[in-house]
Amino acid sequence: MCCEKEECEGKKENKIEIILYIFAILFFIISIIPSLSSIKFILTIIAILLSGYELLFNGIKNIFKLNFEEDTLMTIAIISAFCLGEYTESCLVIILYKLGEFLEEKAEEKSNKSIKEIVEIKADTANLVTKDNKIEVVDVEKINVDDIILVKPGEKVPVDAVIIKGNSEIDTSAITGESKPVFVEEKTQILSGCINLTGAITCRVLKNSKESTASQIVDLVYEATNNKGNTEKFITKFSKIYTPTVIIFAIIIAILPATFGYLDYKTWFMRALIFLVASCPCSLVISVPLAFFTCIGKISKQGMLVKGTKHIESLSKASVVAFDKTGTLTTGKMNIREINTFENFPKEDALKYIYNLEKLSNHPISTAIANYANNIPEVEVINYKEIAGYGLYGTIEQKTVIFGNKKLLEKYNVKLQNIKLEKGAIYLAVNSNIVAYVTLTEELRNSSKNIGEKLKKVGIKRTIMLTGDNLESANIIANEANISEVKANLLPQNKQEEIQKLKKEKQYVIFVGDGINDSPVLAESNFGIAMGAGSNIASVTADSILISNNLENLPNIIKTAKRTIKVVKANIIFSLVIKAIVLILGTIQNLPMWLAVFADTGVTFLTVLNAVKNVK
Repeated sequence: MCCEKEECEGKKENKIEIILYIFAILFFIISIIPSLSSIKFILTIIAILLSGYELLFNGIKNIFKLNFEEDTLMTIAIISAFCLGEYTESCLVIILYKLGEFLEEKAEEKSNKSIKEIVEIKADTANLVTKDNKIEVVDVEKINVDDIILVKPGEKVPVDAVIIKGNSEIDTSAITGESKPVFVEEKTQILSGCINLTGAITCRVLKNSKESTASQIVDLVYEATNNKGNTEKFITKFSKIYTPTVIIFAIIIAILPATFGYLDYKTWFMRALIFLVASCPCSLVISVPLAFFTCIGKISKQGMLVKGTKHIESLSKASVVAFDKTGTLTTGKMNIREINTFENFPKEDALKYIYNLEKLSNHPISTAIANYANNIPEVEVINYKEIAGYGLYGTIEQKTVIFGNKKLLEKYNVKLQNIKLEKGAIYLAVNSNIVAYVTLTEELRNSSKNIGEKLKKVGIKRTIMLTGDNLESANIIANEANISEVKANLLPQNKQEEIQKLKKEKQYVIFVGDGINDSPVLAESNFGIAMGAGSNIASVTADSILISNNLENLPNIIKTAKRTIKVVKANIIFSLVIKAIVLILGTIQNLPMWLAVFADTGVTFLTVLNAVKNVK
């Protein structure tokens, strides 16, 4: 309610400003009528005050504080021109400046709309189902894990939850960028920030408000506003040095030539004012950050959140994209192709051992095993170990059981006997004897198909798969995804070393991984992308989160980043060239004040418009 009230008050103030501005233009037009020249002084004062009372107030206040911002420079120019009797020029400066300011604000509002939409995805309340089956509307922050909530049609999902009753279609566009509604039913996990469209669904809460996806996304948006890139930092520092330097040059122009007898003081004073107005750095200070924020908003609509504008520059320079395989190029879902046993070892026992080891791991094989056979008995596993890149170890029914690759067999001195090891197989050993092996197939993401070729079209020179899996399995997925290079059988530290090698070759590397097992590699890369809606997205080491899990959008995201940097560079060059031309001409000859205003406000508007239109 408070935000709505502030918004209404803001709109009311804008209407008043527009009305006053219109009256200011009318008084200005009247003031230039020759027959009314006797009251031109009064008409001009009224026009100036109607259109720029706030600007003048802030500018005068800043003069006394020695705070030389744009308002200060404009105020000095307006008052000085008026005092010199240049009433029309003085009034024209403030009218054109306010027009440019209004157009800039509209362009900025359009740009910030997508960021605002992201911030508003959080729900304020939730329908808590009490123990006596009554519905109580409570503050979303009072919802706890395992509470039961009801989400009605048209409502936002308040927290991450799993459906326990009912089915519906939900709009996930605010979270994943997916435009089509998604059908959900019992046992489906849903993310906060999505909108329930059709049916009422009863859900069990998985995460509280603070840890839910919507809150973490909002936190990332706020984090992004504070993480400025090198270009933005340079522009900020540049403007702080640039503005005082401009004032010193303006003073020199106003005094020095006339002191040595070249023309009169009034002429040089007017030229100094033109120099002062034209040199304002606002076109850079406004358009550069705006281009970056527009880019972040555009990328967020494609299902990816970037943790700060500083990362856009790294993304735009990318020449290599490296992918993890499982959970990145593939869905993470696995299916068992076959299970073979040796020496008449019971298949039921093999399934029991594999399943009970795997259920303690994050690896998706346990689900594949569960889908392969029903009613697998659960037994206790002691001394459990998960060895990254190798496999699993544990004691079951007083037997030493390991399940993993050839490296794991060698590590635990498993007797290979005369068994021919199958490529890509995972082996089960009991008491140091191989008793069975499993071969698996993985499900490729639809968005991964031909991703390598699509990336080449946006300037990516190389695509690489870095995986701990065997080469045979990796090549199958790489061929389907059109990935040009494959590095298989890698441990996490080996993946990190591969990224380091690429960086030593002066390559800018994007790494796309699952955000959990690949944290060191994500941190090592120039730009890390973590997959995964619903994960603890705020704490991963990646520079961005692909919440949609949709790799198909990655080429467009890279293209947007590259276009943004081009726009930023074009705006900087355009601003400096136009200002330099006007400053040089304004110093050596008399120019109209409106040209100086164009070099400031006009250039600012054009660069802002360029930032908003071309980045989108």
